[in-house]
Amino acid sequence: MNSPNQKNAAVKYDNSQQEWDSVLQNPEQKKMGDTWLREDTLDYWRHLRMRKPVNAFIAGDPDASWITIGDGRYGTDAHYLLSAGAKRVHCSDISDTLLKIGNEVGFIQEFSAQNAEFLDFPDGAFDYVYCKEAFHHFPRPFVALSEMFRVAKKAVILCEPRDQMIDRAPLSVVARFLKSLLGRSPDQYGFEEVGNFVYSPSERELEKFLLGMHHNLIAYTGCNDAYIPGVELIPMNPVTAADQKVASKIKSKIAIFDCMVKIGLMKTQLLTAALFKETPNLQVQAALREAHWKIKHLPKNPYL
Repeated sequence: MNSPNQKNAAVKYDNSQQEWDSVLQNPEQKKMGDTWLREDTLDYWRHLRMRKPVNAFIAGDPDASWITIGDGRYGTDAHYLLSAGAKRVHCSDISDTLLKIGNEVGFIQEFSAQNAEFLDFPDGAFDYVYCKEAFHHFPRPFVALSEMFRVAKKAVILCEPRDQMIDRAPLSVVARFLKSLLGRSPDQYGFEEVGNFVYSPSERELEKFLLGMHHNLIAYTGCNDAYIPGVELIPMNPVTAADQKVASKIKSKIAIFDCMVKIGLMKTQLLTAALFKETPNLQVQAALREAHWKIKHLPKNPYL
């Protein structure tokens, strides 16, 4: 049972519960929500690109257990892990409204409602914790990350929008200058409709967290993305001219961002980071390198 402090902390999660309720009660929202159970949409393709980096862990450690955090859209992240070959995946979110349905239709397996700041599991309960695009919703993200690190045995894997103000590419000053010429100021602060501040992490912040927890192995990868409203309803292989136009626009935007990353104008929009509690086995290390993850050894604390 949660303590009063835990209950009060849950209140800080703004309007997330109402958002999931509206998926079941509002016809337009339900139409959009139903697409989360599909694997043939352009939106699924977008998220597939974000999730693919975790395949290295599944390939190198196929018997590992997983938990997903902030996975309220019927458990789409847990479903992906299972589809990719993970054998045991526990799905969690602050609300289990849609997770119950996901379980009933066979989309996910085990699930529970969990406040990310107070996970109801013992230390090291799961080999890997996977948190995709949820960290930036949390009111106290590093409290949640501490909890994720506690229940992880091997690693915590985050996939989040990157803080470009901290993770600066070599020529990022040029990109900011060009934006200023176009009358566009850099996005320093962001808020979402459900009420939360968008807390985008950086490599530096995650490294400091890891060193504070007395661990020193981290790995990074990333990708770019583009979103156009309504992409959820467009087929992955569009047929109509209108749908093809949207698909082309999204892929063209991603290609432009990729070029900007390549020439040093920006870092990838999305940062995927693995914070290790123990050195991964040789199979995982090989799979990470093959998938172009950057493995970084941080300095050891000389006083421990």
